[in-house]
Amino acid sequence: MAELQLASPYNEVLKRDGTTILVENFQQRVPEGFEPFTSGNAGFQLRSFEKYKFEGDIIIEDVSRAFPSLAIRDFEERRLSSITMNGAKFNIGPSAMVMGLTFADGLQPLSALSTDPTTINVDNTSNFDDSGWLFTSSRILIKYTEKTATTFTGYVVSGPSTLNNNDELVQFSGPE
Repeated sequence: MAELQLASPYNEVLKRDGTTILVENFQQRVPEGFEPFTSGNAGFQLRSFEKYKFEGDIIIEDVSRAFPSLAIRDFEERRLSSITMNGAKFNIGPSAMVMGLTFADGLQPLSALSTDPTTINVDNTSNFDDSGWLFTSSRILIKYTEKTATTFTGYVVSGPSTLNNNDELVQFSGPE
């Protein structure tokens, strides 16, 4: 029987383009700033799907084809998770037209202090909750407490303290 020996660092993956990324098992270690989240609620949750009607792009037949073992029991017992009872990742969600998605308007320094939040300029906030969590394409976790049509008021919970022009910001499921 052969034995596999991993070289240190064990979590570094070399990509084909020559860059490296670090892979982490969040069940073993929680990154700073993500303490209130569980591995089942970072991202789209089963319960979020309940409020959407089956019309337009997503119909019951499509969901059934993608997740044949999905049952009402999943929504009752796993509602705060993105993993179904049989272990499949439930990744059907609303399109960007329904879910909050916007872009940063300019290079912006961000506060990391909840007592001194930053006004964050974006293209629009129309599909976002009145308060909540944002995750950016620069891997910044932001908690925001209010919004206007083109701004959020919030602070960095984890990640860099600068938002780049045109960084994507998406609604992020927060702790319950």
